[in-house]
Amino acid sequence: MQSILPGFTVDRDTQPGDLPRLSKVIDFRLPLTWLLGIAGMVAAAFVSMYFQLGQLREDMTDLKISVKAGNSQAGTVQGELAILRFRVETLEADKRASGK
Repeated sequence: MQSILPGFTVDRDTQPGDLPRLSKVIDFRLPLTWLLGIAGMVAAAFVSMYFQLGQLREDMTDLKISVKAGNSQAGTVQGELAILRFRVETLEADKRASGK
């Protein structure tokens, strides 16, 4: 067996024309510290995503409240504009009627 990288070994005992099994070609060994480190990183990523999603959920709730408040204010302003438009049209009609 010849080592090409740390943790990897290649089996050179095959004959020309033989199709070596994949398990004989590359033997991959992970040390326990690597496995624990990777598991820790994955766990930390999940915890981080959990708290980021919680913050995102709170931000979306605040945004919905702001949009609802803005919609009600826009409706109020549109109603007031309609009343003012009606009053201006009425005043213009009275001015035309009294001018004749």
